[in-house]
Amino acid sequence: MTALASAESALLRLFGIRHPVVQAPMAGGWTTPELVAAVSNAGALGALAAARLTTPQLEDALERVRALTTRPFAVNFLLAAPAPPPRDTQAMDAVLDRLRAAHGLPPSVARPAAPPAALVDEQLGLVLAAGVPIVSFAMGDPGDRIARVQAAGAVAVAAATTVAEAELLAARGADAVVAQGAEAGGHRGTFEVGADGEVPLVGTMALVPAIVDAVRVPVLASGGIMDARGLVAALALGAGGVQMGTRFLLAHESGAYPAYRRALIAARETDTAVTRAISGRPARALRNALVDAIAAAGDAGVSPLPYPHQALASGDLYAAARTRDDAALAAMLAGQGLRLARAEQPARAIVEELVAERTRIVQALAR
Repeated sequence: MTALASAESALLRLFGIRHPVVQAPMAGGWTTPELVAAVSNAGALGALAAARLTTPQLEDALERVRALTTRPFAVNFLLAAPAPPPRDTQAMDAVLDRLRAAHGLPPSVARPAAPPAALVDEQLGLVLAAGVPIVSFAMGDPGDRIARVQAAGAVAVAAATTVAEAELLAARGADAVVAQGAEAGGHRGTFEVGADGEVPLVGTMALVPAIVDAVRVPVLASGGIMDARGLVAALALGAGGVQMGTRFLLAHESGAYPAYRRALIAARETDTAVTRAISGRPARALRNALVDAIAAAGDAGVSPLPYPHQALASGDLYAAARTRDDAALAAMLAGQGLRLARAEQPARAIVEELVAERTRIVQALAR
């Protein structure tokens, strides 16, 4: 057996799945229980995002997934600690109020408090007690949570954006590492963000083989992978499989609203930006009125609020975008591979297409 086949086999055994594809856990309502279950039922691995869910909401989501599949699935936790509430929000409130006025919305209202940092451990206990077989972490060093997951009999996975982060995760005992390339949509998984908001942006093609060489556990490639060509390339780089987010936003079962879906299909690879406009931490998203307004404010010296208070400050815009089916007002997270997002499909069809196309590509290369 070749080293490449061995890496894939190790990942498949670890997760108990048939195909080396993981649906990325995307917080905000996009990874519905129906999407998670459909991906797992197709032989890949569905992943539920715990972030932005209350404990009762997470408990309900777990029950819904369990009702729809008996296959393995994962639950993901974001580890970035919330910053203290900012003392002065007037400048950013004024920026957002101008955007609200332009779209016929009332001025800013009282925003909810950030969830306590202890919520992650409370919800992790719920997930482990429920017997979830795979738990993943991102946006921070999991520390002894990896041992806690493994002591409960579950598999521990964590995301890295650099080799140094991957090596730390391997030293912690992680069972697998997600190598998140710069092309990936959503929040950067970087453990520590500098005071200037800068984070490492290492491309997937460069990052994956470097992490594969640095650790002795299965590696998932993530970032810009939209079809079987990306899957085959990731496997050739030594990854055991891929984690895909943007492609699954267009699954029929995802929670993406229609305007979001249309924007993904229409967008080009140059239409995303890594921005703190979404939550206060760097994330890759489609440029729209919200992102552009906050970028312009930054040029004028108005910085985004610290994480997660920027997201809390614009929560009414997010709600209005979904209610109005408006692509201008909400964060639309997306990776750079979105030009390859051509149509909406059932989640099962996405997985089956990846598997079939992979076979054809490998056969063509062999010829």
